[in-house]
Order: sequence, then C-alpha cells, then structure tokens
Amino acid sequence: MRIFYIILILLLSLVNRTNAQYNFEVGCNFGGTGYLGEIGGTGIEGKGFLGDIIIKETNITAGINGKFKITPKLYMNTGINYIKITGDDINTGEGPRYWRNLRFANNIYELNTRVEYSLYKINDLGGRGMYNTSLDFYAFIGISGFYHNPIGSLNPEAPLKEWIKLKPLQTEGVSYSNLGISTPYGGGFIITTGTFYKFGLYFNYMKNYTDYLDDISTFYADPSTLSNQAAELANQYNGPEESAASFGAGQIRGNPSNFDDIFMVNFSFSKVIASKNNIYYADYLMKYKIPKKLRRKSNYSGRQRKNTYQFKKFKKKKSSRTMKATF
Repeated sequence: MRIFYIILILLLSLVNRTNAQYNFEVGCNFGGTGYLGEIGGTGIEGKGFLGDIIIKETNITAGINGKFKITPKLYMNTGINYIKITGDDINTGEGPRYWRNLRFANNIYELNTRVEYSLYKINDLGGRGMYNTSLDFYAFIGISGFYHNPIGSLNPEAPLKEWIKLKPLQTEGVSYSNLGISTPYGGGFIITTGTFYKFGLYFNYMKNYTDYLDDISTFYADPSTLSNQAAELANQYNGPEESAASFGAGQIRGNPSNFDDIFMVNFSFSKVIASKNNIYYADYLMKYKIPKKLRRKSNYSGRQRKNTYQFKKFKKKKSSRTMKATF
C-alpha cells in the first residue's frame, strides 16, 4: 500500500507542474474486470480467451490518470489502477477442475504508461453545425508494472479478511515475485462536450508475464516438503476416489504454457486543465463567453494562436428628410 500512495503523490505533483501547459488533462476510470487463468471456468475443459469467463467472478477496478496531447492524433497516458480478481473451481460445476477445489483472490496495484492513437474522429457529433460535441475512436498499447499478493482459503464461504497469503507458503515449492510486468492494449471511444469535459468507454487487455496471479502454474508438490498449512491449501481434492491418483505429487496442477491475463471494461471521465493562455480556454471563450455579434474568426501566427475581438461603435444615422416633389 505504501508504494501505491507514493505513486499517487508523484502523479498529483505532475498535474501541478503541467497545469499551465497547453494539452494536459486529468481523469479517472472505473469498471469491471475479469481474470483468465487456471482456476474456475465454464466447464470440464478450459476454453480460450473470453470463452472461459463466469459473470459471478467479475470484479471491480478503478484508477486515476493524466494524459498529454503530443499531436492532434497522438496522446501519452499515465495512470495508476486498483484491480481485483478472483476465481473458484466450485463455479465450474463438474469435472476435474471442480474436483481440484481451489480458490484465490488477488488485489493488484498497477502503474501504467501507454500511447493512444486517434483512429477516426467526428468533430460535429449530431451534425447540427454547433461543434460543441465530438466523438473520437482510438486504440492504445503500453507497458505497466504491478504489485500482487494472492490469498486462498479452505472454506469458500469464509470472509476475505480470514483468507491466507499464499506466496510465503510456496504451495508448489516455487518462490515467485510479488512484482510483475504487463503489456496493456485495447481501444475505445471518447465523447468531448463543452470543450473541457470528456466521457468514454474502453476495453483494456493486460497481457501479463507471470503465471502466479492465482498461485497455480505447474505440478503438485510433495506434501512432505511443505508445511502442514501449505499442504492443506495446495491440494484440496474433493472428487471420486478412483481419480485421486491424478491429483497427487508430481501431477499437473496448472498450465505453465499460458500466463494469467486480465481484461477490463472501463468508463472514463477527464477534464482538460486550462489556463488563460490555453487553446482550449480560448475556444471556451469563443463558444460560451463572447457574444455572438462580437465574435470574429481567430487568426493564427506560427505556432501561437491569437484571438482578436473588435468592438465596433455603432452610431445612429439621422433619418434624411423626404423632399416633396413639385409638379
């Protein structure tokens, strides 16, 4: 948790330093998350990608971010996220995975940096000629680092605060790291309203490079080499006696050929940080603060934008007298 707060303070300090710059925005995101790994699933055999998802195992994610506009189509986005994932073999309903009878939960804290590229933009959403609302479709890819610490339990009904940290127990006789790296990628859309405010929806797939988010990867360890607590948590077989030998020491416990991945569907909100010298601030004045009759097209000089407004003095003209015609 201390690492999480340090990252938060650094990000907020970055916001303060860039407050006066042109193309910076801060925002937040929240949504649902799912896990793709060894535990749980929809049937006797695991399915690829999203085919193994169980709705009841979806969880929450939330975070904050800062985004900098490099070009009109290219952005740099940096943020921190809280991600929760869970899995339980009981949810499979039947078969070997159900007999294995393992479960886990993991709270993950992630720091990510990604590049976003605008694929297609509609500047005047609705086609009303007001240009107050725009729609932007984009894709992104990046790199992230995260901290995780899986926990497990013998009782699926026990509250999470009573679950046990699995990493120190080395349930497979393997010591793995609490730190991991990932390649997040995906896409979504953003609706910009009133120049400053942006609302969006995006899909984020985290391609991770660890197979221990759920504490399962390879084979059952010899229980004689484990502590009593580790041996109980490592092998919770609850199936037919004739199949018990397939769940003993040296037998397959997980799937080391595939890493544990995470996916998210998030809503996003952000606000452009604008100063009086900011191009967004100038647009805001043009749209909402300057009376229509006093507005004038903006002039551009080099890379700087200068807005000029002319206030004309209007004088009433005296009506000319009509001369009577003489016939």
